Amino acid sequence: MKACALLLLFALMNTTCTTRYYLVRHAERLDSTPDSPLSEAGHTRAEALRDTLLSKNIHRIFASTYVRTQQTARPLADTLAMPITLYRPDTTAGLLERLRNISGENILIVGHSDNIPDLVQGLCGETVSIANRDYDNLFVVTVRKTTRTRRTLQRLTYGPPSP
Repeated sequence: MKACALLLLFALMNTTCTTRYYLVRHAERLDSTPDSPLSEAGHTRAEALRDTLLSKNIHRIFASTYVRTQQTARPLADTLAMPITLYRPDTTAGLLERLRNISGENILIVGHSDNIPDLVQGLCGETVSIANRDYDNLFVVTVRKTTRTRRTLQRLTYGPPSP
């Protein structure tokens, strides 16, 4: 019985829980109005995002309350028959808390050039920036929890290169 308890304890200590956060800025917008929808290039990029993440076993999708972020997430959400959870982009601290409480899932977060860097910083401690005309960044924050927590950041791109 004591050996079983030790084996169980050893197994629990070696259990790894991995959470992956895929963070992107919305795709290209049609115009500079506050709640601009996506342009044709933006819709093409949104489809490229779907194609890039389709095999990543996404469990949840978050997008800000702006139309362009929801349109960026929509092709993947529709393909996976998954709802999009909306958040206000001015509530980064609350969203971070919510994201940190999710464990063992793969999550897409679509935001803006000003809040995605804050979210990356809050999730892994790394500093990133998004230039005004950059739409192809894909930041992947991986959080592995075993007896200690390890956070890593991958800076990737998807779809056609930004101009």
